[in-house]
Amino acid sequence: MRIFLAVFLFSVSLFGKYVLKDELFMHPEFINKIEVLGNEVEVKTGVAVYVLILKTTNGESLSIVGKDELAKLPENSVILTFTETEQKVDIVAYDEVLELFDREQILSPYPWSGTILPILGEKIKSDLRNKYSVALFNGYADIVEQIASSKDVVLENGVGDANKIVINSLRLVFYGILIFALFFYFYKKFKRKK
Repeated sequence: MRIFLAVFLFSVSLFGKYVLKDELFMHPEFINKIEVLGNEVEVKTGVAVYVLILKTTNGESLSIVGKDELAKLPENSVILTFTETEQKVDIVAYDEVLELFDREQILSPYPWSGTILPILGEKIKSDLRNKYSVALFNGYADIVEQIASSKDVVLENGVGDANKIVINSLRLVFYGILIFALFFYFYKKFKRKK
């Protein structure tokens, strides 16, 4: 019994309250930021947002694994789940909590709306843990911000609009360059015909 208790307490202190499992051993700053945001949103809204990071699901559906973990938690819970081998992300929550945020938008693969999948899709080979940390933190922060907003709560430690402003500015520059290049291409093509 003492060994079980010691292992349990060690795992809780290693991962924290809001990181249920971390089989990839993410950066300590990532776990720290999750803990700070998770605590604040739970205290202010009553909704607990967790992260479940797995190496693999061993062929089992990530949704089922997430729902199994969700069944162990209070009814005001959300779990952001990720598996490295299968490269899958999911968000599971109880129905009444799902109404507080836009799950489809957060999980969207499109860069103009999604906050997780566009980053996971990047071809970064040097530091995969860093890429996973950024993608999962963006998704976690988006979930937390939307829940706080739907409950009319302002988070002191929230990421806020600063992250979104930077992302939208980069999108504007990217699409501006793309439109300019297309315009230039068709202008040259049209000029040659004359």
